[in-house]
Amino acid sequence: MKTLLIAAALMTAVSATAVAAQPAARLSDAQFVKASRCKGLAKSEALGAVDTSALDAVLKDNRRGRADHIVDKANTATDMAQSEARRAGDERKAELIAERDGACQAFGL
Repeated sequence: MKTLLIAAALMTAVSATAVAAQPAARLSDAQFVKASRCKGLAKSEALGAVDTSALDAVLKDNRRGRADHIVDKANTATDMAQSEARRAGDERKAELIAERDGACQAFGL
């Protein structure tokens, strides 16, 4: 009986570890582009740059196997977000910071 309980506990632990080790769901193309925009907002000095290491890892993992035109669109979104932040007035900067600190958190920022 004791052996049976130990075996059941081990199987439960192995199952829990297997579930935890699974990678997060792959981003759709639209989410990938949005996450890239978030990277541009996060790296912008005009908005007070923040750490992007977690977001960089998500983007790197999701870049593999992605169509070239989607990767190009994502790179453009990053550049455009930084450009928009540089040109923004105080009110727009507040909106961009709210986007970065709000919606972008879903991507690991």
